[in-house]
Amino acid sequence: MDKKTIAHHFSFDRRLLGRLYWFPFLVYGLCVGLMAVLSARSDEPFLPYTVIQGIAVPIAGWHLVFLYRHLYDEGAKDALVWHYRKAVVFDLVRYAVLHGGCIVLLVGAVIGIQGTMFLTAPVLGHLFLLFWFYQLIGLALLGVFGSLDVALSVIAVYTFMEVATQGTFMPWPHLFLFQAPADSLSLLLPMMWLGAGIVIAAILIGREFW
Repeated sequence: MDKKTIAHHFSFDRRLLGRLYWFPFLVYGLCVGLMAVLSARSDEPFLPYTVIQGIAVPIAGWHLVFLYRHLYDEGAKDALVWHYRKAVVFDLVRYAVLHGGCIVLLVGAVIGIQGTMFLTAPVLGHLFLLFWFYQLIGLALLGVFGSLDVALSVIAVYTFMEVATQGTFMPWPHLFLFQAPADSLSLLLPMMWLGAGIVIAAILIGREFW
């Protein structure tokens, strides 16, 4: 697909969502400020990176949920599902590229602020899985619940409780890293849960559109 067609799709999405389209990018800007503040107040190298995990990456998956919510308006699904079925893979790819680039820039900002103490191959692998999990899970939950409010509420409540309590609140699957992995188990479990979540979300999306 040529650049002009891709640009047309993004332009259409901007008109469709209006001001809501810019919300994730506004949050990215706030993340930079928050990372700078946390870095100035703490010597913990992992703390600014937590902002990327707990705020930026979850927000990166919201565009698709905003766009696909129209499919679940009353009476719309039967008429529109054929169109969304043709577009869903393309939409996933183009927004993953867009937001993946933004996350890379934010990681670069953390490196500029804090240095590379947090940056290891396992952490990058975990970030990659976490990014794809949040790209898929919003759309999967939207299909399960048929409601934008419920889907985003589930994601927001889980993410907030995990980040606010540093993964200690409930004995549910913990997906985030709040400090450098001390051993293989502390890294393996979140990555295992993320892998399972990605597979389940992909299956749910496949069932919804095919």
